[in-house]
Amino acid sequence: MITVHHLSNSHSHVILWLLEELGVDYEIKRHQRDPKTARSPASLRDVHPAAKSPTIVIDDHVMIESTGIILYLLETYGGTKLRPEPGTPAAMTFYQWLTYIEGSAKAPLMMFFQTLRLPVDDPRRQTAEQHMRQKVALIEAALIKTETLVPDQVTAADLQLTFFEELMEALLPMDQWPNMQAHLARMRKRSAYQRAEEKGGPVGIKKLFASMGA
Repeated sequence: MITVHHLSNSHSHVILWLLEELGVDYEIKRHQRDPKTARSPASLRDVHPAAKSPTIVIDDHVMIESTGIILYLLETYGGTKLRPEPGTPAAMTFYQWLTYIEGSAKAPLMMFFQTLRLPVDDPRRQTAEQHMRQKVALIEAALIKTETLVPDQVTAADLQLTFFEELMEALLPMDQWPNMQAHLARMRKRSAYQRAEEKGGPVGIKKLFASMGA
C-alpha cells in the first residue's frame, strides 16, 4: 500500500491526483500547517527529516521530492498512462517540461513572492519579476498551439504544471497568460483532479499565501 503524507494546501495534491489518474489504491496521512507560521508540522519531520510534502511511504521506504515521486509512480504503476512512449521525441518533450517546471521555473516564482512586501518600484522586486516572467513565458509559448505540454496527450507534466499555475494564480492575474489560464481551467475539470480534492481537501494556495502575508 502507498501512503501519501499529505500537507494541507501543498504540492502533495499533485501526488493524490496522479494516483487517482492511475487508479492506484493509496491511503492518506494528513498533516496540518502551523496556524501562525504556515510551516510544516513536526509530524512530517517524524516521517522524514526534510519535513517536506509530498512524502510517500511504500513498504517502509520513504521518498520525498515531487518529480522523483512522479517518475517512480509512473514507472512502477503507470504502464502507458500519463507519459509518452519511451525513446520518442514526445518523451523528450515530457521529461523537459516535467523537470523545467520544478527545476527552472518554480524558484523564480517563489523569489518573486518573497519580494511582494517591497515597494513596486524597488529594483529587487522588479528584477525578481522580470526573471520570473522570462521563465513563465517559455511555458506560455509552449501552449500556443496545443492544449497540453506534450501535444495531444495529457501527461504528468500537465499535473505538475497545474500546481505551478495555481501558485501563479494566487499571486497575479492569470489573464496575462491566457494559454496557461485555459490549461489550468481544463485540468481542474478532470474527474481525477476533483476526486483528489474531495479526499485531500481544496488546494487552497490563495489562502496559504494570504496567511504568509502575500
